[in-house]
This record gives sequence, structure tokens and C-alpha cells, in this order.
Amino acid sequence: MSTDITVKSETVLLATDTAKFEAYLEHLGLPTENIIASLSERKNIENNLPAFIESLPPEVKRNARYLSKFVAGAAIGLFDASLNYVWNEVVLNLREKVVVYGLDMFFDAAIGDSRRELYSTEEDLPGLKDNKLINTCRKLELISDVVYTKLNHILTMRNDIGASHPNVYSINAFELLGWLQTCVQDILNDKPSASAIQIKSFIENLKRSTVVLDNATIQSMEKPLNDLSLQNTDNLLNSIFGIYAADATSNVVKKNIALFAPCIWNRSSDNIKYKLGITIDGYKNNLHNEKHALGVEFFAFCGGNSYQSLDSRIIALDGHADDLLDARYAWDNFYNEPPHMRKILSYLVTENDLPVERSQKIIKTVLICRIGKGISYNSGVSPAGKSLYDQFFNLLGDQNIILTLKAMHSNEVRVCLDNKYCQDHMVSVIGILKSNARSERIQEILDYLIANKTILNKIHNDKRYKDLAKNHITFD
Repeated sequence: MSTDITVKSETVLLATDTAKFEAYLEHLGLPTENIIASLSERKNIENNLPAFIESLPPEVKRNARYLSKFVAGAAIGLFDASLNYVWNEVVLNLREKVVVYGLDMFFDAAIGDSRRELYSTEEDLPGLKDNKLINTCRKLELISDVVYTKLNHILTMRNDIGASHPNVYSINAFELLGWLQTCVQDILNDKPSASAIQIKSFIENLKRSTVVLDNATIQSMEKPLNDLSLQNTDNLLNSIFGIYAADATSNVVKKNIALFAPCIWNRSSDNIKYKLGITIDGYKNNLHNEKHALGVEFFAFCGGNSYQSLDSRIIALDGHADDLLDARYAWDNFYNEPPHMRKILSYLVTENDLPVERSQKIIKTVLICRIGKGISYNSGVSPAGKSLYDQFFNLLGDQNIILTLKAMHSNEVRVCLDNKYCQDHMVSVIGILKSNARSERIQEILDYLIANKTILNKIHNDKRYKDLAKNHITFD
């Protein structure tokens, strides 16, 4: 007996009949609604997927097991499973990029001070949540802001509309194909930016240096440092501080850092300087005497002593803000957020109790929690946390209202504001701020935001808004 298998060039026959499978699920007493994509949606995949797959180079397809799994999931209508296969490949690819870039620099940028020593090898990368991975890759320019925005959306869909979550939303074929194209073209076939590679080379050469740099070499380093973005300059300062304070760093490397660190320090933001000040205090509190002494030396030759002497209240609030943000992106965040917010509020009786050094971080963290996840369940916000977040925003006066608006324009917040639930929550926050604003100009800005709530995610490009806010906010 022989069997002839004919493969049609026009179709890959993805849209198979799954009525028997659905009947079998019903026979077992299992749910059948919103499990398998409709025949028409699978037909859309069947008609459009082959052209995309055929457009990929052979070397990309050769070992792309994730694409085989994607096709298998799409064939039987499990679109959420197909999305999960692609996302897992994205995560693995980003981890590979991190290893190429440099684990020490990545962990310096990704991990809070109290946990940094727990992360050192490639095996520690799975300990980071996907959101932290993509956000840090954006900060290090391993991915662009645009790609970050796309990935953040895909991650939200993968997490909140996946098979493990009860929902009434179904992924359609064209959404799935668009996400596949984004992941393959923007991540899996992409390379780190020139700045990221330049910083990696700089750090590697520094660690290997065996002679003290001369003045000519140091001066030649200043030009490329001027061309780095502020975020990359902050990352570089953070990394060389960590190298200087490390026990294994040689005296020659420390001498070289002492020679060029002031140049980097003067081009870095106050935010990273205050953060390093908190790190020094942490060394002292944890009896890391040698690290503390080296940190003080670093601040001395950078002329940064004014950024030291942060009290325990600032350190505690910084840690609670980290814990709140971790809870926001963790499992059962609705129940885990409020305890951390209560700890923050226990330090804040009036607005003056909010430390200037960390106010922007704390405000941004609370705003991320207050606008929520953009889902229908509880409108995406912790029920027990909502009143706590509102209590916090009720403390703020004009200066911190502006910081809240700056936080609204940040990537982490702005990417959510095309969602109606998040828009409504942001308008609620703006309403609270307006009730406390003293400046007529700030009230005018807030009124304009409320009137244009449907474009909050892109209002930073609106000419009228930029004119209103130009005295308070600098737009790139």
C-alpha cells in the first residue's frame, strides 16, 4: 500500500476542522468557548502566514523551532499558545544580547541596591521578570524606545490574555501576525546599538588595563563620552562605580577610573548620583567597610560629596518604592501592592516629608500602580491600593505636580495611556492634582489634559500643550 501526500503551493492547510476536538472537550465537561480560534481567523492565518515565512532568510528559519511551534499552535487555533512560543524566543534572544553586552553592566542597571549582589552570572537572568528585562534593555539601548513600546504591549497581551488567565478577549489573526513580525524583525534579527557596543568595549578595555592612562588618552575619551545619551552616561557611571568598589579590581584599574570618572560624573544626572549615595550608605549599614571607604573615595575625586549623607528615611523609602514596583509586576499584585504603599505613607505626613532626592522615583512608581493594568477586572487597579494612591497624590503641591506630569510622559506610563481604563485613572489623578494646584498656569495645564484625555499617550507632541507647559517641562 502506498500513500500519496500532495502539498498545495497555494495553502498550508492550517484551517483544519476542529469540531470533533471541541465536541471531545464538551464530552469531558471542559470549557469550549473562546478556546480555539474561529475557522475564519485560522483562514486568515493560512492566507497570510506563508508569505511572511517565505520572506525570512534560510539561516533564520533553519533552527527556528519556535516558528514550527507557532505554526502548530495556529493550525489548531490556539493563538495564545502561538504567541507564548514567540515571546519565549524573544526573552531568550534578549538574554543572549545581555550576555554579549555584559552581565555586570546589565545587572547594575536592572537590580536595586539591596539585591545586586545576588545577581552575577547568566544563570541569574531567569530571576528577572520579563518587564524588568525589556525595560533595562531599553535603558541600555539594546532595543529602541519604539521596539520597547511594541514589546510592552505584546507582553501585556501575553500575560493578561493568555491561556492561564480567565478572559473574554480573543486574539485575532492579524494581531497575532503583527506581533510575530515585530518579534522576528525587531528583536530576533536585530543587533544592539552602536552606543551599547561602544560602552561594552569601553568597560572591557578598562577592566583589562595594565598601565595608567596618560593625559592624551584621557582627553581623547571625552569626545565619545559627550555623544552618549544621558541614560547611557548614567549607566556608565553606575558601572565604573561598581568596578571601583569591587574587591577584585586592581590598583591600576582604580587609578584609571579616578582619572576619567570626573568627566563622566559631570555629564550624568543627579538621579544616578543620589542613587550611588544611597549605595554608599548601604555599604556602611551592612558593615561593608572596604566598599564604603572606596565609595567615599570615588565621590571625593568626582567632587560629589554634596550628594552624600542621605538619612535612613531616604534609604527606607527607596527600598519600599522598589518593593512596590516589584509587587506591581508580580503575581497577585492587587493584594501585594497595598502593604508596600502603606509603608511609604507611614513616612509621609505632609508633602515636605517627601525627600527631594527620591521624589521623582516615588511619584513615578505610585503613578504606575494608580493607572493600573488596563483590564476590566477592578478597572485594572488594586481595590485596596486605590485609596492609598489617591491619599499620596493629595499630598502633592505645585512642584511635585509637575514631577507627576513628567512621570506621565515617561515611557513606562505613556505606553499605557492609549488604554481607556488607564486614561480614566490618569484623569482621576489629574483631578486630584488640580484640587491642590496653586499656580493658575498649572491649573490651565491640568484642565487641558483633562479635556484631551483620549490623546494623553501622545499629548507631549501637541503644540498647544507644549506652549502651556514649556515653563515647567522640557520636551525632547
